[in-house]
Amino acid sequence: MSDLLSSTPSDALRSRLDDPQVAAALGLILDNADTLALGLVALDGLLRRADTISGNIESSLKDVKVVADSFSYLAGPTKRLTQEAPQIADAAEALLESGMLSREVVNLLGRLAQALVEGAGQAQARRTSVNGVLPAIRALRDPDVARGLGFLIEVSRALGKAI
Repeated sequence: MSDLLSSTPSDALRSRLDDPQVAAALGLILDNADTLALGLVALDGLLRRADTISGNIESSLKDVKVVADSFSYLAGPTKRLTQEAPQIADAAEALLESGMLSREVVNLLGRLAQALVEGAGQAQARRTSVNGVLPAIRALRDPDVARGLGFLIEVSRALGKAI
């Protein structure tokens, strides 16, 4: 025990360096000094920014809670949708089989919708009004009106045959 008390710190260090396990560990540390230094710099930066990072995490968690709470309004409609799913599936199948979604029908309905919007805008802008039979007959002189009326007549014929 007196040897330990009389030995200097450098003697104690030399004694530890003579231990093969300590020497191997120090060799490993020296071999990876660059990686360890980089890790220490990164850890230092992380610790310096810990308050900012924890604030950001806290803010993000609050945002997630707000989003999660906002989805509660979907509970009622989702429940109703699941209850009515069989009827919805039947209606969807009937719609698919009806031909209503054929390209021809969709294109025709698209043209009709555009014409409705355009016509409504023109009627409002021009304050279009037909008062009496004579103005209606004069309107038939317009080729567009004549084509539109012809279209409606042929649709009426086809509808009459179908019903």
